[in-house]
Amino acid sequence: MGSLFDNTYRSQFSLTNDLVFYLIYGADTEESNRALAALLNVILDRKDDPIVKVHVLNTVQKGFKPGDKSTIMDVKAEADSGELIDVEMQRYVLPLLKAIPAAETLLTGTAETPERTAKGASRAYPERSLFYGARLVNSSLASGEDYDKMKKSIVISFIDGVIFPQVQCLHTEFLMQEKQAHFTLTDKLSIHFLELGKIDGKKDPADMTPLECLCAYIRFAGDGTREDYVNKLLETGEEAVNMSEYVFKKLTEDDIAREMLERQIKAEHDNATWLKYAKEDGLTQGRDEGYDAAMIEIAQKMKRAGKPLEEIKAFTGLEAETIEKL
Repeated sequence: MGSLFDNTYRSQFSLTNDLVFYLIYGADTEESNRALAALLNVILDRKDDPIVKVHVLNTVQKGFKPGDKSTIMDVKAEADSGELIDVEMQRYVLPLLKAIPAAETLLTGTAETPERTAKGASRAYPERSLFYGARLVNSSLASGEDYDKMKKSIVISFIDGVIFPQVQCLHTEFLMQEKQAHFTLTDKLSIHFLELGKIDGKKDPADMTPLECLCAYIRFAGDGTREDYVNKLLETGEEAVNMSEYVFKKLTEDDIAREMLERQIKAEHDNATWLKYAKEDGLTQGRDEGYDAAMIEIAQKMKRAGKPLEEIKAFTGLEAETIEKL
């Protein structure tokens, strides 16, 4: 097998990047749909009743703006079985802000270390996933439809880190259950987490389960220092891994995709720069007391710099009417 990194652009891509993940599994192509179906079959353990076809409900559209905080990069899909599924890649944001201590202070109201703040941030992932699940459930019934027509909703979150250190398992699934007897109220909503931080790249792929192979591939596919290991993962013949690699390889050769990734990286660094203004202006109050004031002052700076209204709104979270009055 030739070098995976014959394409010099491959190392610029990583499946743990939410944009790359979205472009691979959320594109409106036959290959992308097959990769998504294979991924879902592994996670949901659908060997006996596999998902054959999947329809992505929010495919990548023209005008897509990576780096825009109003852009949601989770993949919403409906399986041929009727299930509604939301899949996303969640990254820790803090590595981007390590060089800007003031940004951490502004966002958290404290001078916590990145490690402590990351643990705090991880507590929001369950609530985020629950929100996505509630949104799917709400969309599963048309107005006036009987409740027995409700479709099953599944939320799947890949986490580029560890959020449940109290358990060793890579994959956790949560259902609505009775507290003492532990029987399930309904199977209409399930929430899955896959913690990529629990994959260390030391286990022989030949001894891995299909799920472990898939998660290891997603974690290491764009890492040039792990080329031999990724090759071994591909040699297992796991369909989800090989279909993902096929789409991933095409993506790394796509000029438009590279441009989108560069725009996302630039937007994230621009956002970090705007946060730095908070330090320069002495905006180091706690989140509860000073966060809104900080966002207003940042919005004022952005207006003076000629930034468009939508960009200011997306970054600060302020209403357009508030920004226009500044």
